[in-house]
Amino acid sequence: MILNILFIIALTFPVAVASAFFSLSDKKEWGRNLMFALILALGQGVMYTLGELLGGTFMHLLERLSKWIVLGLCFSVSFRMLLDTLKIRNGENLFFIQNKKQLFLLSIALGINAFIIGLMADFYEPFQNITPYLLMGVAFIWSLVEMLIPFSKMKLTFNSFLNSICAGVILVKGLLGLI
Repeated sequence: MILNILFIIALTFPVAVASAFFSLSDKKEWGRNLMFALILALGQGVMYTLGELLGGTFMHLLERLSKWIVLGLCFSVSFRMLLDTLKIRNGENLFFIQNKKQLFLLSIALGINAFIIGLMADFYEPFQNITPYLLMGVAFIWSLVEMLIPFSKMKLTFNSFLNSICAGVILVKGLLGLI
């Protein structure tokens, strides 16, 4: 149960990274930033659900390889997150949203990890039917926490460190799936 909770928290961490530049302390922009956080969180749940639907169409054919599929998909998500870690540290993951189209594209891009994990929902679904709702809730909380912390170089370094830990948690879950 604890590992499932950590898995959900780790899976949604890229939303926190994307929210690092936005701040709720700016009185004029707080409504826009809350909408930003909500759309990014919704993207996590929608992409997970789409992955679950797509995976449900063909994953049953690969049931004999289920442990290896879980490991492979967890490894791919961890690898993506580790590649992002290098970008975070240099500040290359700061997103300047100028219109709604860019926000929706960012939401889809951040939801790719959730989509990949949704593909394996036939073999591993942490909290059955409420998983997409938990993803949205945790992503929204991550986003708000990041928006409350003032932007600094230290924040980028800490996010890079947390992203590495989150990638490790996802990889450990995949490895434990072999047991």
